[in-house]
Amino acid sequence: MKAVVFGAGGVGLGFLGELLTRSGYVPAFVDIDQQVVRALNRYGNYVFTKVGDGIQSVRVEGVEAINPEETAGRERLAATLAEAQVVFTAAGAGALPTLGSILAHTLQATQFSRPRLNIFCCENHRNAAAALRQATQQALGENAQLINNLRFVNTVVARMCQRLTAADCDLPAITPQSDIIIVGEEYDLLPVDGGATVEPRPDIAGLQYLSSDEFEAWDKRKLFAHNGIHALIAVLGELRGYCYFYEAGEDPEIDAVARGAMWQEVGAALVDEYPRWFSSESYETFARDLYARIVSHDFADVISRGIRRSLRMIRADDGRLTRAAQFVANHGILPYRLCLGIAGVLWLNDIPADRVTGTLYGADSNLSETVVQLIVRAYEVIGQWQTERSVSLLDFGQSD
Repeated sequence: MKAVVFGAGGVGLGFLGELLTRSGYVPAFVDIDQQVVRALNRYGNYVFTKVGDGIQSVRVEGVEAINPEETAGRERLAATLAEAQVVFTAAGAGALPTLGSILAHTLQATQFSRPRLNIFCCENHRNAAAALRQATQQALGENAQLINNLRFVNTVVARMCQRLTAADCDLPAITPQSDIIIVGEEYDLLPVDGGATVEPRPDIAGLQYLSSDEFEAWDKRKLFAHNGIHALIAVLGELRGYCYFYEAGEDPEIDAVARGAMWQEVGAALVDEYPRWFSSESYETFARDLYARIVSHDFADVISRGIRRSLRMIRADDGRLTRAAQFVANHGILPYRLCLGIAGVLWLNDIPADRVTGTLYGADSNLSETVVQLIVRAYEVIGQWQTERSVSLLDFGQSD
């Protein structure tokens, strides 16, 4: 059985490749990184490091790679896509327009007529499936009917993965003579929006088909509890000069703020919003496991990865911090701790005090006045926290 995976990065090699080969698929990784493409094709396998209950090297056998920028690669992609039983995308949110163009070119070149194909979008992006579908349709133009048998499906990717180099750590490279290192967690579950899929649904290890209603709850939990708290720790850790998440997690002040946001803010709001899917007990189990993974010494997630393009965290099209704060506020809970993270983003991006309100409304017009004013106050606290070491973040909101 054939599978196409757009993106041979952390998620592609550190998660999807393992799930697919374990399930009897031969994955073809589509990537423009010629070093990766050559390495995978030369050896037909690769190694990544899995972190969980200890650290282990995992070899993924029976893979190939395609560079869509080469003429031969485009021809090979067309042939492979025609045979594939399933497609995954894991190239990053910024690559979705390019992926749409590549898909459109392939569909037009082959006058794609095969029945029904699911495309599972594994980007860390709000509604990546809709974005990819739109990009593909636009690129197809008058041939838009070629998309009719494709189903673009959102997923919740909760396994954290890193792409590193030999200069970053002493771990096995993906292939001999390569300096690329992939690290992925042990977490194997990949929930998908089952309501958006079409038969035949592929039977793949870890893939969990949820109803659209349940998927919405899981998706919000991923964005607010996982991405949001990850962002909060990254921002505060960067402000304090830490390199790794575990260092930030060992800072009593940052740890207390992050835990409060995880449980008292996001957790309380999620359980209130989705009682059918989340109980206090089930959320407690989830949050305890997730928090330990975020600040894991073995995974050693780097702060620099967490703060990349930090302004996206407060824009409506992402909103892992702003949307989370508004969601919490809508449930009658003042999101003090999340607002500290938002204020930290503004501080890191050198937004002056007199532009804070305008920047917030420009980034996310759905923010209520209550949340905006709370962020303005949090910005003052972050400024004092940076310049006066006697100021504690834990005091914010205590007098309200």
